Amino acid sequence: MKGLKIICGTDFSDLAKRASSAAAVLCARSGDTLVLVHVHEKNDPVTKGRFPKLETAVRARLHWEAGRLRKLGATVDEKFLIGSPCQLLVETARKPGVRLMIVGATGHTLTQRWQLGSVAERTAERSPVPTLVLRDPAKLEKWASGKKPLKVFVAADFSASSDAALHWVAELASIGKCKVTVGHVDWPPESSLRLGVKGPLSFQDNPDEVQRVLERDLREKTERALGNQQVAIRIEPGWGRPDVHLVNLAQLEKADLIVVGTRQGDGAARLPFGSVSRSILHHAPMSVAVVPTRKLAESDLPVPEIRRVLVATDFSKLGNSAIAHAYAPVAAGGIVHLIHVMPPREPSNPIVAPYQKQVVTKAAHLNRLKAIRKKLVTLIPKKAAHQIKTEIEVVEDTDAARAIYKTAERAGADLICMGSHGRSGLSKAILGSVAASVMTKSKRPILIIRPTKE
Repeated sequence: MKGLKIICGTDFSDLAKRASSAAAVLCARSGDTLVLVHVHEKNDPVTKGRFPKLETAVRARLHWEAGRLRKLGATVDEKFLIGSPCQLLVETARKPGVRLMIVGATGHTLTQRWQLGSVAERTAERSPVPTLVLRDPAKLEKWASGKKPLKVFVAADFSASSDAALHWVAELASIGKCKVTVGHVDWPPESSLRLGVKGPLSFQDNPDEVQRVLERDLREKTERALGNQQVAIRIEPGWGRPDVHLVNLAQLEKADLIVVGTRQGDGAARLPFGSVSRSILHHAPMSVAVVPTRKLAESDLPVPEIRRVLVATDFSKLGNSAIAHAYAPVAAGGIVHLIHVMPPREPSNPIVAPYQKQVVTKAAHLNRLKAIRKKLVTLIPKKAAHQIKTEIEVVEDTDAARAIYKTAERAGADLICMGSHGRSGLSKAILGSVAASVMTKSKRPILIIRPTKE
């Protein structure tokens, strides 16, 4: 997208000069206009009372700096402002046509980090456009000039803010070559509970099934934003603050830049450990890009792609009718995960054997499982069988609803399809509702099939 604007704030320090040089080379490469902004704090105690005499000299210095950057091939606009640096940089970023803000970060001493928190962090948190906080501008300049690829680490989860970060990286890769690693740190107890994986939890590794599902889901999420670009996926369990683990992963990958999405103004997103994006920006030793989630108009919302559907049947007429509906939204090449939930076999207990109901033998139980799988195969619609892959599974669980929504998580279903009689009131309280329970506990879209009137 040529013809847009990139804002670069400067206080004329050495780091600011190097950051503006990198911004100028980037603008020369992308065709964007560089808006060089210097904001003077009106209540600055150092210059208070003397500023009217200094204004001419400061404007001249800004003009000279803009001229230096023009020699690097960039189109440069100068902007001299008086007031709060953070507030005015954010207001400038709200102008039409601005797509990026670049600011130089201070160093890594405690004092310098507090200085960073006073300007760059607040600017990045409030900016309506992605904000690139540079700690080593030379690496961005070499990348923008085509001398070396940029090593980019995306701190990802499965939220909309990560989608924004990945899409921004796609824009970055369209300008110059990038080596991208997408990293995710999961909380093992939550991951295992969500996927229904039982057993002891390790402090070093995820269970194999958890790792496989997370890698699959993150790779699919990445491909939707970056297409077929070669990307490395890193997923590790994290006990404690996720930001610490993410920064460590970025360091192991020797990243030049960490990209993190942020949900501005979302207080819930800051729990339980505070804002991950802010903490990464504060502690990361490399440059950081903070990408806000863009608020889309309803007409601009993407149309979801249905590639995997989970459908559950209890072999009733209504349950079986849901199967045909499950195939309807799936495009050719997609997958329908067809399941039936049944209670697990109760092993014989010799202590209470005289009082125990008739126990199903292991052989009889296996034969029953085999018969159910065959029955599920007969329910696959013939017209869809050659275009859509069907995966059959008999899930053993005493709670049908739990089995359905946890299997949907493991399968990565884009949609859950199931039949429901729509019971309510007393009948629902007595009989329960599997569909209602699934709708309450699953975050995935659900298609409910009602009985047809005959």
